[in-house]
Amino acid sequence: MNDAEETGIDRDPVHLSGCLSAKRSSLEQRLDDGYRRIDEAVVSGADVSEWEAFWFQLLGEYEEVCRELDVAA
Repeated sequence: MNDAEETGIDRDPVHLSGCLSAKRSSLEQRLDDGYRRIDEAVVSGADVSEWEAFWFQLLGEYEEVCRELDVAA
């Protein structure tokens, strides 16, 4: 049994890079959608403080994935 089978983690750099790229794309879409929704809610006068906090968490996750991609490259 190899490390990946034992840990359940695939250490293949190409596979890892593909997974990270897919995650980055997903986060980009979520960030764009969230920004648009927050903007619309602000215009309508809604309290968006919780949405903004969550959006910033997603942004931090996005930045971390981008750093991991840079290291994997």
